[in-house]
Amino acid sequence: MFKKLFFMTVALLPVFAVNAQQVSGTVVASDTNTPIAGALVTLHGGSEQVITAADGTFSMNLTGTNLRLVGASKGFYYQSTITNSPATGVLLALDPVPSTDNPGYQLLSPNDCGSCHPKQLNDWLGSPMARAGFNSWVNDIYAGNGTAGGQGGFVYTRDSVFAHSNPNSECASCHQPQSWIDNPFTAIDANTTTPTPSVQHGVSCDVCHKVADVDTSKINFPGIFPGAVQFSRPNFGNQVMYGVLGDVDYNLPTLMRASYQPQMRAELCATCHQDAADPDENHSYTGVISEPTYLEWLASDYANPQSPAYADCVSCHMKPSSDNQVCSMIAAPNRPVASVRDHRIEGTTPEFLENAVAMDLHVSANDTQLQVNVTINNNQTGHHVPTGVTIRNMILLVEAWEQGQDPLVNPLVQINNQVIHDLGGVGDPAQGYFAGLPGKFFAKVNHDANGNGPTFFTDATGILFDNRIPANHSDSSTYIFALPNHQGEFHVRARLIYRKAFRFIVDAKGWTEDGHGQPLADVMAPDFGHLMEIEERVIRGGINSIPAYSKLSLFILTIFICMISLLWFKRKT
Repeated sequence: MFKKLFFMTVALLPVFAVNAQQVSGTVVASDTNTPIAGALVTLHGGSEQVITAADGTFSMNLTGTNLRLVGASKGFYYQSTITNSPATGVLLALDPVPSTDNPGYQLLSPNDCGSCHPKQLNDWLGSPMARAGFNSWVNDIYAGNGTAGGQGGFVYTRDSVFAHSNPNSECASCHQPQSWIDNPFTAIDANTTTPTPSVQHGVSCDVCHKVADVDTSKINFPGIFPGAVQFSRPNFGNQVMYGVLGDVDYNLPTLMRASYQPQMRAELCATCHQDAADPDENHSYTGVISEPTYLEWLASDYANPQSPAYADCVSCHMKPSSDNQVCSMIAAPNRPVASVRDHRIEGTTPEFLENAVAMDLHVSANDTQLQVNVTINNNQTGHHVPTGVTIRNMILLVEAWEQGQDPLVNPLVQINNQVIHDLGGVGDPAQGYFAGLPGKFFAKVNHDANGNGPTFFTDATGILFDNRIPANHSDSSTYIFALPNHQGEFHVRARLIYRKAFRFIVDAKGWTEDGHGQPLADVMAPDFGHLMEIEERVIRGGINSIPAYSKLSLFILTIFICMISLLWFKRKT
């Protein structure tokens, strides 16, 4: 019997071997035959992927026939080969992308790209990227000609200390990059009636998908600054499109050939979402950081690939698409849905703002005082909150009032001095001017060479204060109110409100719409900004340490009491 079992076990060994067959090989550069370390090898259309060792070798556990493996590495075109499992000695020789940049190349129109990628085009058409060239706020800040009230407040060409020495500034490097690719240091074009391609296309397909390299040592340089961003504008016959899928082997000479560019997941975003001022005007950009988002992310746990929390810009701002196809013209593979991303590239949409942080409100009272503790936890965002250009801000408004009173007209008297900064707006609270009210103002506020602030980031030489909340950090504040000498029911409400700009700038320019023509929440009641979080509590005053209850808690408590009463009544009858 033992003998029979032994031979059966030996006979089954090949079966188990088949289930764990290996495909192994090497990835090399085709021009030098040099092994490429850190290259990706991906099963075409699948989720199986490995990284080559220091000697360029790889090994994958695969079974089947006609397995198409695709090799990918930054600076090279993709290359594929077909093999059967098991296999050894598989060679993936990657052709290098030519390092030349052809200034005579004409960037493709988004509609050209959309002929094969209609889903991505339709996504992009609804994105802020597509509308970047038409941003009226940018035109108002630069030359005061974006809206009817644009001459109010700060106008760069009139008011900046650099208006004469650097009249064009660098606005167009992000908002109209096509003009900068062709002619660096050009000014923003405010002609939106008969727009040029640079205005009309904003941040278009060919702008992003032609970036061969981002020099991270120059990450604070503005936009697509020469030398900080390297483009691959091809000569005829060497067309290249960069991306991050890892398994694209499509090659149509002169029209489409793909190359792997992992920097498109974060560093490419940094070209316009990370920059600093240049007070010395020597193109070193070592001044006050104006767009801080990339470095905020880089300093967080989200930027650590070994962390369970790892997420890059694409992970959050380009959600998985509802379609796992990337091309409508050829028989492209059905890729894992998570690898195909939506091209709407969203940021401060209601969904993002309302899922950025968590807010906790705790209320307690004694005979004479009501104490409110508010904690804001930035546990859902991969950078500071708020982030972006320095006019972005956030307001925590804490209100306490007796039942039947108006919280803006007859609130409880605040005893401590934790109040909203003047940048929350000085004026009538009923019109959204919240300065001096209980709460807290969050922003990064710069000053100029004379110490005056806030100043626009172009003229900033220092920071007055920066109390924004970093990723995975929290902020707590306490508010104490005097209770009247009678018992009553008191309400406490905390609202966290996002504003796109300081209120004094909005007023100076008369803005009622954002830069893309959408209604501006900053001037709309009741919150005068976008409501990110809200918490309310109700408390009975005049008894020591009575806990506060939310409306939901009171409702549940009422139902519970009714049920107990009903049971008692049934037992009595």
